Amino acid sequence: MLEKIEKSAKKGAYIQRYKGLGEMNPEQLWDTTMNPLHRRLLKVSVEDAERADDTFNLFMGDEVEPRRNYIEENAKNVRVLDVQVKSASADKFVG
Repeated sequence: MLEKIEKSAKKGAYIQRYKGLGEMNPEQLWDTTMNPLHRRLLKVSVEDAERADDTFNLFMGDEVEPRRNYIEENAKNVRVLDVQVKSASADKFVG
């Protein structure tokens, strides 16, 4: 039953993944990130600089294996996943 629902939900959808904002074309960047109607700006304070540096290096560093291990170990704990889905028929982003 779940497979049927997933298949139906993906019908006509076009999913893209980016490693960074520089990979998007200007229209996509505006629609998903820069448009003031949809964006959220958050102020972040770093209290533990060493931990922040380790986390940054884990996700943005050159070594793939530690990042893959982290994702595999923590994927089941995700509660909110911000995913942009582009409808192939309407050529618009939804989600």
